[in-house]
Amino acid sequence: MDNNCTAADASSVLGSSEAAAAHARAQISLFSFGNLAVALFVLFITNVASTLWSKHKFGLFAKASKCLPVPEASNPIPMPWSLNRKYEVYRASVRGDLFEGHFSRKYGRFGNTHAIVSPLTRSQKGINTIEPENIQCVLATKFDDYKRPEFRSLAAQPMLLPGLFTTDGPIWAHWRGMVRPQFTRRRFDANVADSERHMQLIFAALGAPGPDGWTADVNLLDHMYRLTMDTATQFLFGASAETQTAELVRTGHLPASAYKESHLWGFDTTFNKAGSYVGHRIKLSNMYWLYDGREFRQACRDLYRMVDGYVSHVRAQGRDARGGLEIAENPETVIEEMEARGATQKDMVEQTMHLLVAGMDTSAAALGWVFAMLAAKPEIYEKLRERVVGVFGTEDERKAEFNLETLKGCDYLQFCLLEALRLFPAGPINVREAIRDTVLPVGGGPDGKSPVAVKKGARVQLGTYLTHRRKDIWGPDADEFRPERWEGRRRGWEYTPFSGGPQICVGQGYSMTQVSFVIARTVMRHDKIVPAEGSNNEKRCWMTVLTPGDGVRVRLHLDAGAQKSAPYVV
Repeated sequence: MDNNCTAADASSVLGSSEAAAAHARAQISLFSFGNLAVALFVLFITNVASTLWSKHKFGLFAKASKCLPVPEASNPIPMPWSLNRKYEVYRASVRGDLFEGHFSRKYGRFGNTHAIVSPLTRSQKGINTIEPENIQCVLATKFDDYKRPEFRSLAAQPMLLPGLFTTDGPIWAHWRGMVRPQFTRRRFDANVADSERHMQLIFAALGAPGPDGWTADVNLLDHMYRLTMDTATQFLFGASAETQTAELVRTGHLPASAYKESHLWGFDTTFNKAGSYVGHRIKLSNMYWLYDGREFRQACRDLYRMVDGYVSHVRAQGRDARGGLEIAENPETVIEEMEARGATQKDMVEQTMHLLVAGMDTSAAALGWVFAMLAAKPEIYEKLRERVVGVFGTEDERKAEFNLETLKGCDYLQFCLLEALRLFPAGPINVREAIRDTVLPVGGGPDGKSPVAVKKGARVQLGTYLTHRRKDIWGPDADEFRPERWEGRRRGWEYTPFSGGPQICVGQGYSMTQVSFVIARTVMRHDKIVPAEGSNNEKRCWMTVLTPGDGVRVRLHLDAGAQKSAPYVV
């Protein structure tokens, strides 16, 4: 009896303890949830208060700087992280309507300078502008007030690791200092001479013409990618990538005995695959990480594998050529310059990637647009050929040598190139982020002539593409390819295909000389160029740079002298 009572009592006590524990746990959970709710509420209030205070201080700064408000681009459907804006840009980009459609409508509605604001707090998130004075201010006069947005560097990784084209400050200055000594007039002229062999390879790749003198349909852009890769590597590193030779052997245009090892063969197609991802990632801004995948990562690994092999090859070739001489005494290539300054193999590979992308991509795009325009305008091609032949002669009867001076002196050739870069700048949009509260000179007030305050952290988007097409600057035919507009015209901040200020493209002189040479040699050899049937050579595609989205499909006609000349033999 006593035992049973004791067991019952123990069971009762145990049940009470479990109930009490459960009750205590429930109380703790409620307390924890309450604390979390309070913490979130305090965090929200603190954030709102901080935003309002920051907005108030910025208002005082704007007033003290005598700035006036700018139109605000409204966001009709406010969404977290501006998802609708990002989707708008992405959709317009995919359908090829980003500049003529999306951005043109936005500037047409809100003006040449307008603000992007938070839909809730109305605080400034960015400024979009196509005013030359503002472009000059951001890139030059107030250069130190801005930096490259971090998301662009992160979006480009792992294709481009931190380096010359993705960093600011001491890191950028360090790598630019290594590259700049290579860009001299003497080296430009030497590279033009070296490039004749690469042009002959292009002519071989175009194939033998038919009985009527016309080539078959060709996509010139594919050949331009390989050409600019081979000439850029020859110029920068002293050893051509030989991608065109490898392609000609692979396709049977040259015998196997002509094969030259190319560590970078296939770089262009792999680059385009990775570059497509980077282009989409950049358009997603801070949400770049949403656009990723195994294919992208593998393409980046393949690129670095190629570049690592190429850099090792260049270094070994340089040591053999010098026969033990000290590189530090007189670096002759970018790789030797890096080696002399103590850069590691890893450093060299990463910075070589930057230089390859810049040397290949922008020059190939420029050439693509020039030939797309010339094919569409036979009267301009005829005029250009007349001028080029007048200076340099024909394929079988040469006159002046090709060098920096003679290429620059062929005015109409330069006009055609300048005009193509005006209509189709490689970087159609340039973005900088304010590192402190600062001021743009114009865009504010009812007439758009007053200064504009830019908030710390706001991004300023410089609309290069649309600035280059403003009818009030360039005339009613601003959208037309008309090289004659450059006769007697001086270039100002309304024209920035190579950016401007301290971060102006270090390879501008090289690119203009190289592209001019390729155009001149092509025009000398071919007296006519026409679009291929069914081609769309003017489709815009903006990934890493603005390129013809469907390539440049054309047919070329060899002049009489070129038809008599012997085919190229390696």
